[in-house]
Amino acid sequence: MTVNANGTTAATVDILVTFYNQEQYVERAINSCLEQKTDFPCRILVGDDNSSDNTVQTVKRLQEKHPGRIELYVMNRVPGEKNVAGYRASRNRLNLLSKVTAEYFIFLDGDDYFSSGGKLQRQVDILRANPDCAACAHAIDALYPDGRMEPYVAEKIPEGKYDRKRYWRHLYFHTDTILARSAVIGSIPTELVENHFNDNMITYLILQNGPIYYLPRAMAVYTQTGDGIWTGGKRVVGNLRNMVLYDLSLIVDPGMKKQTDVRFASTWLTMFSLRKQIRKEDLEPFYLEAKEKNFRYSLKWICWQTLPLGEKMGLFVRTGINGFWGMYYMLLRRARAALGK
Repeated sequence: MTVNANGTTAATVDILVTFYNQEQYVERAINSCLEQKTDFPCRILVGDDNSSDNTVQTVKRLQEKHPGRIELYVMNRVPGEKNVAGYRASRNRLNLLSKVTAEYFIFLDGDDYFSSGGKLQRQVDILRANPDCAACAHAIDALYPDGRMEPYVAEKIPEGKYDRKRYWRHLYFHTDTILARSAVIGSIPTELVENHFNDNMITYLILQNGPIYYLPRAMAVYTQTGDGIWTGGKRVVGNLRNMVLYDLSLIVDPGMKKQTDVRFASTWLTMFSLRKQIRKEDLEPFYLEAKEKNFRYSLKWICWQTLPLGEKMGLFVRTGINGFWGMYYMLLRRARAALGK
């Protein structure tokens, strides 16, 4: 057992919980962390994106009730600053990540919760038994407003190890389920992904450090509120976010181009179908970042209306190629599933 310089016991797992105006979910999320049954200490790091409701007050009340278990970090907002929701959420996560001192860490969105009190113990045991794995993930259930609880991913994914090539074409492990080794933090290009450290990008960056061990049992719940970053935005903005992830994926690992093309095939097809709705003036924050960080294809789509005909044709051809490979692997996957392979 590791002891800090101040004499306190160092946590084995840091749980990073992020909130923004989610007071109705605070107790459920944090209690699901406090109720974990482990033979090692856990620490809860809460990041609040300067909520205007009673989120922070509720967290502070829980801090008083459970001294030494919860740390709170509130992000500042500059008056008059034009904030992009996805950017703020990403920086909230990265801010918490910079506070990690435990051997392992896991994220939990504020409106979600852990549904098994033994999940962290089981995941730590898996990682201790599999030193080659960078993380351990598991299945997750979706909770709908009408009370329905269903598997979030319908595909039955077998238990086992998944490296980045096996994972990246079509698999999805929810961020709330991924317990990762803190050793991966040093490899994260923080400045490059500062505005896009969400879901798929978190998983992709972890996979650069080794396989993820997957458990098919659901041990967390993803609340379907309909107002999340991805579910609540306009189609153009949502698909442009995915196009930025496409560019980032190629920058992070150019050797994964084939898998990245397949994974984002539907994004290419949707961007092409929405091309007449794209207005550069409505996408200024994305344009400025794409230009600064050389997000090649995102920049082209943002500037579609003024793009030379030759470059428009280039995007059309690439859309067709990526769409073909996406369809090919989807049909191949379905055929294998039907044959039980």
